[in-house]
Amino acid sequence: MIIPAGHRVVVRQEKYDEHDEVFAAAKRAGIEIVKDREVRYQASVDKGTIVSIGPTAWQDFGGVNWAQIGDVVVFAKNAGKSVEDPSDKNTPYIVLNDEDIVAVIKE
Repeated sequence: MIIPAGHRVVVRQEKYDEHDEVFAAAKRAGIEIVKDREVRYQASVDKGTIVSIGPTAWQDFGGVNWAQIGDVVVFAKNAGKSVEDPSDKNTPYIVLNDEDIVAVIKE
């Protein structure tokens, strides 16, 4: 489990093959993607689901929590730090500053 400190938020990133249909089709067809390229592609994903929120998130913004655990959010490109959950090594996570979340996607 990843517990964010301070004003940070942990987001489970969409996997690139869920994010890009052409990439997903190539993988389904058995085309092997070079690991280095796959890592770079994954870094370009800027959408995910909030899984944890730090204790002081959004306090600098009047305490209004505009996103909750379970919300799908869009975050700033190149924001945050990729982290690995020791109990779930196959899922990409990113730790962001609360201000790096730029939109909440509602269905």
